[in-house]
Amino acid sequence: MKALLRKFSEWFYEKSKNNLVLLLLMAVFLSFNAFVFPYFTKLYGLQDHALLDLQFGFTPEFAHAVLAGYGEYGRQGMMLFTGIVDTVYPLVYGSFLALLISRFKIKSNASSNNFKIINLIPFIAVLFDFLENTGILIMIQYYPQQMIPIAWGTSVAGMFKWIFLGCSVLILLFFLIKSLIHWRKGKSKNKSVN
Repeated sequence: MKALLRKFSEWFYEKSKNNLVLLLLMAVFLSFNAFVFPYFTKLYGLQDHALLDLQFGFTPEFAHAVLAGYGEYGRQGMMLFTGIVDTVYPLVYGSFLALLISRFKIKSNASSNNFKIINLIPFIAVLFDFLENTGILIMIQYYPQQMIPIAWGTSVAGMFKWIFLGCSVLILLFFLIKSLIHWRKGKSKNKSVN
C-alpha cells in the first residue's frame, strides 16, 4: 500500500511541472463552480435551499427538514446531481489541490522524504466527500423515512471532508509562502553576485 501511495504521490509531482495540466484542471474546477453548480441548483429550484454537503455538520432533523424542503422534484435533482456531478467534482478539486501542493512543494525546495506524500492529503477529503455523498443518496432514496444513523454518519463524514480540505489549503499556503521566500532569497543572491 505504501509503495502505491508513493507512486501516486510521485505522479502528481511529475504532472505538477506541466503548466497545461494545471491550467486545464483549474478551468474545470472554475467551470464547476461558475456554471455547473449554479445550473443544477437553478434547474431543480434549489438555489434558495440549504445543501447538505455544504454544511459543517447537521442533525438528522435538519437533514430531514432540508430534504422535505426540496420537494419531490428537488430530491430527484439532488439524486442526479449527487450521483453524477458530485462524484466527479471531488476528483477534480482533489487533483487540483494535490497538483498545487506538489508544484509549490517542489518550488519551495522542500525535499524532505518524510512528508513526500503530503500532496495526497486532499484525497482524504475526497474519500470523506464520497462517504458524505453516499449518505445523502441513501437519505434521499429512503425519504420520508428518517435514517438517523445514516444522517449522523453523513454529517461526520462531511465535517471530516471540510477539516481535510482546510488542512489541504493550509498546506498549500505553507508551501506557497515557503516557495515565495525561497524565490526571494534566490533573487537577492543573484543581485549580490551581480
